[in-house]
Amino acid sequence: VKEGPLFIHRTKGKGSLLSSSKRRYFSLTTEALSFAKTPNSKKSTLIKLANIRAAEKVEEKSFGSSHVMQVIYTDDAGRPQTAYLQCKCVNELNQWLSALRKGSINNSGLLGSYHPGVFRGDRWSCCHQKDKTDLGCDKTRSRVTLQEWNDPLDHDLEAQLIYQHLLGMEAVLRHQEPSSVLPNREKHQELSASRETDSVVTGPGEAAEDPLAQLLQVLQGLQEAHRSSPASSPPSEPNHLLELQT
Repeated sequence: VKEGPLFIHRTKGKGSLLSSSKRRYFSLTTEALSFAKTPNSKKSTLIKLANIRAAEKVEEKSFGSSHVMQVIYTDDAGRPQTAYLQCKCVNELNQWLSALRKGSINNSGLLGSYHPGVFRGDRWSCCHQKDKTDLGCDKTRSRVTLQEWNDPLDHDLEAQLIYQHLLGMEAVLRHQEPSSVLPNREKHQELSASRETDSVVTGPGEAAEDPLAQLLQVLQGLQEAHRSSPASSPPSEPNHLLELQT
């Protein structure tokens, strides 16, 4: 399902022991989250997917990184445990969270709240509650996942969203080009004109028009098509953009 290197963080006493963090190669299957020293080493099971109760982001101040997640689970004896795992970037963090949530979405006993901090000394770093078994100060997001690349697209909706975005950028494209671009474009047009006069080229090999000018021509054509459309008014742009809330 997902695999790659992660750092394991451990907490003890009054603070996080960053020196105890270890880099391991993790592998997530439909059964468990396992790890090994190297991709080819023997794997050891860390967490069974059926035992996961939440997979959430850890606040940055806990380990000095904004790419740390926590996997809350129960061990074989039924005792609550938490694994703190650090990813190399925010994209990896979101992918791991999404994969873990999808694999455990039907688990019984999923938590409705959690602590985004860590328990240090005698209190939680996030809300300062002194009860280690406190239910949590923030809600979990067990059903918030990333869409897969092969998710079916609504092509009409996607085309409309792109059109609306281009309309919003039209003024910038026409009037706010960087000045450094203009000499290059003028030079390109001069070279194109020179090639047209020096040689006769037909078919696909003709000198290419400026890409920005082509884009604006396409946009103008779309606007004319919309104006001549029998529809009474252009459809409003729905908010279909969903960010992974971690």
